[in-house]
Amino acid sequence: MRTLKRKSAQPKITLELTLADRLLEALTALFVLLLGVVPIVYYGDLPERIPQHYNAAGGVDIYGPKYLLLVLAGVGILLYGLMTWVGRHPHWFNYPVAITPENAEHQYRTAARLMRALKLVVVLTFFYLTYSSISIGLGKAEGLSPALLWGVLGGNGILMLWYFAQAFRSRKASRR
Repeated sequence: MRTLKRKSAQPKITLELTLADRLLEALTALFVLLLGVVPIVYYGDLPERIPQHYNAAGGVDIYGPKYLLLVLAGVGILLYGLMTWVGRHPHWFNYPVAITPENAEHQYRTAARLMRALKLVVVLTFFYLTYSSISIGLGKAEGLSPALLWGVLGGNGILMLWYFAQAFRSRKASRR
């Protein structure tokens, strides 16, 4: 019978941010700022009822009070904060390969970069939903792009494939 290793046994190391990491963080922070500012800027111009839910084709199927737009933006900002905090602790993560002192840096760096990329996807999705709700509420648009659902699912799928390829590539390299 296989025994499970405690996650606390995984080595803790400090990762320096690469240029790519800094760019991902900066781009995400820019959209978090926009997510916080744009709803406030347009709030006074919005009608009392704006889109709150969309069907898979991008059509509005539920309208609600405009203050929920601020809640939507707040949830996006909260998720950004939570994902940032969790991403700073890659030794807490579960990995598809055993973490050893030899592969820890690569595994942690890859997982932290995945978290940064997912964080960007989440923030972009919340920004798009917020901005689209504003545009529809102001009569400048009629619905979401039907490509949104497939873009989010496809983007996340590509990120997961990239991550697992990187994780298992590292495992093979450490066996040599």
